[in-house]
Amino acid sequence: MNMFQKALIGYKSSTNAKAALRFAVELAMDSNAKLTALWVREPLPRYSDLLSEVVSEKEIANQHFKQLCSEIEEIAKEQCLDIHCVARAGHPVKTIVQYASEGGFDLIVLGHSGQSELWGRFLGDTANRIVDRAECSVLIVKPIAKISEPTT
Repeated sequence: MNMFQKALIGYKSSTNAKAALRFAVELAMDSNAKLTALWVREPLPRYSDLLSEVVSEKEIANQHFKQLCSEIEEIAKEQCLDIHCVARAGHPVKTIVQYASEGGFDLIVLGHSGQSELWGRFLGDTANRIVDRAECSVLIVKPIAKISEPTT
């Protein structure tokens, strides 16, 4: 029995996001799930004194997305998997939840935010807010800490 058919990975270039991606890849290999990695970027400024500022910001965002897709493709290639890469502009919580709902995803995989407990309680981190709002299961992945060898 396959528990999950379609998994959405909230992805940005961070250690925690990479841990989530690798976990989702392992999960997909075990369950034959289809994977989509979603990068949510801040919307471009609506108003600017210079059109060149908007164009420059868009070019920077596109370059960053290409870099993220390259990272994802490299990991997918190692495991002979296909991972669809998507970028959307908007608020991360709203965008991820909406994309998952509209796409019929049955799992969202996120890296742990790594914020301090106090800061997370004060603002509520992105992962917690997605868990509260998502219509499907949400898996939060924490990277495995490397244990250093004792010094003698």
